Amino acid sequence: MIRRLGCLSALLSIAFFLAVIGAIGWFGYQAYVHATDSQAIATRTNEVGQAWTDDPAALATAATGKGGVRPKGFSAQPYQRIGARPVDSARTSKTSKTTLTLVTSQATCDGPTPVADVVESPVLVQVLVHPESSWLPDVPRLWTQWRDGSKTCATAGEPVSVTLTLASPLGRRVLVDAVTGESVSTK
Repeated sequence: MIRRLGCLSALLSIAFFLAVIGAIGWFGYQAYVHATDSQAIATRTNEVGQAWTDDPAALATAATGKGGVRPKGFSAQPYQRIGARPVDSARTSKTSKTTLTLVTSQATCDGPTPVADVVESPVLVQVLVHPESSWLPDVPRLWTQWRDGSKTCATAGEPVSVTLTLASPLGRRVLVDAVTGESVSTK
């Protein structure tokens, strides 16, 4: 009897140890993912901001509210990292001059909620829309994906909105999609 309790105690200790190691590994991996995503976003917004700074003619054209303007020499290849999604349209709120709503498309079925990172300057407002990356496993979403298997997806490609608050009103500043590097019309 005592021998069985000793074995059971040892098994429970090993299981607890493995659970702790698994949790530490998960959070360590998530810390790595968040750090690399943050660095990738900062690098991309720096590249886009510099391209716009180097092309005052494109900046002047886009400042009139015209969308689809890209700085001269900037790659037409969209940014593909971290699940970034191009902005399809944008509109400012009629009641609050600092509220901006971006519309993009859903990347996957039942995917994470999209969020936008914003970099503001006196002449540019850069936005980069990407899926929210959670520190904890999204168990309900993972369960739904596992349960539903390969059912057809009706939500992929559907429009989804992201609302954000700017530090100051957009005004005459140019709204730039950091995924494509192009200006976005808010009219």
